[in-house]
Amino acid sequence: MKKAAICICNYNKRDMIGACLQAVSEQKFSDFDVYVCDNHSTDDSVTVIEQFIKKHPEMNTRLLVTDENLGGAGGFDTALRAALDADEEYEYLMCVDNDCLLDENCVGELADHLDKNPSSGMAASKIYFLDNPDLIQCYGLDISYKLCGTVSRYFGKPEDGTSPEVVYSDAAPACALMIRTSLAEKIGLLPEENYIYWDDTTWCYRVRKAGYKVANVGAAMALHGLGQRAEVKNTFGTYYAWRNTIRYFLQTTPDDIFSEVAIKILTDVYLEACGDYESGRPERCAAVMAALDDAVHGVCGKAREGIIRDVSPSDQDISYETVDSLPEKYRAGAEIFLYTHYGLFLHGRSLQ
Repeated sequence: MKKAAICICNYNKRDMIGACLQAVSEQKFSDFDVYVCDNHSTDDSVTVIEQFIKKHPEMNTRLLVTDENLGGAGGFDTALRAALDADEEYEYLMCVDNDCLLDENCVGELADHLDKNPSSGMAASKIYFLDNPDLIQCYGLDISYKLCGTVSRYFGKPEDGTSPEVVYSDAAPACALMIRTSLAEKIGLLPEENYIYWDDTTWCYRVRKAGYKVANVGAAMALHGLGQRAEVKNTFGTYYAWRNTIRYFLQTTPDDIFSEVAIKILTDVYLEACGDYESGRPERCAAVMAALDDAVHGVCGKAREGIIRDVSPSDQDISYETVDSLPEKYRAGAEIFLYTHYGLFLHGRSLQ
């Protein structure tokens, strides 16, 4: 049995995937194999990966190329399933984003933490900004049912050596995340129904629900590019982020606060839609509303035709924080919107 299988999902990052693989190859800990899923890239990523494999025969690397883009969750799961189906057995499985550069001690530190802490089901890296390595990007994520989102307690803070050696949190990003194979077999892999966004947060929720902790290990450092959300150009990020945020809170909110959460989310959707419309971006307004409609009706997976569209160019970016801050023409509509959609939200809860 080998200690770990490192699973990398790549889509159109030919400028980063080589550096990502190089950082993996430079790990001091070497008891692992590598599975790379190219998620139907349209650049020459596959050629870059094949050239790297040829130059580094010492690192056992398997390339899998999909026939279509399966989303971040589907891409990772393609690699994870290949590892689970392999003749070799692995104690741990690790997800690594294609724009993530692991410190040379990263894999070993994560494995060492799981070896020594049986209550930890997952171990995540301490993530720094790729373009500003002195600032922390993520060191644990907490779920806020008050804000209906995640809170990154160390986001943007300079590294001054005062943070704990290990931080236990509600969730962690999948950009450099290790899980026990036995636990992954029990709770399942990343939820492919998300397609992208909140899939790792949901996975972490299932880890905690199974009775394990999500640990963030300070000695396991990595640099991360934070991804590329082309929300100004199209509605991709708008739709998937909103839909999967709503789905998460429909699924996980405790009964005693569900009414408050429903009102908070519906209010936020209305405020976002009004801001997008006033900014001259009706496509984003439509994407937010489609996200809500799909979430409460149990529609998931890849977005339906016509939802992901280019956004009209605009030099405005208007946002509203409260109903009282809305223009008069939208204020009365807020109450009507809440009244007409609250029942749908309850229906969405019943479908989870």
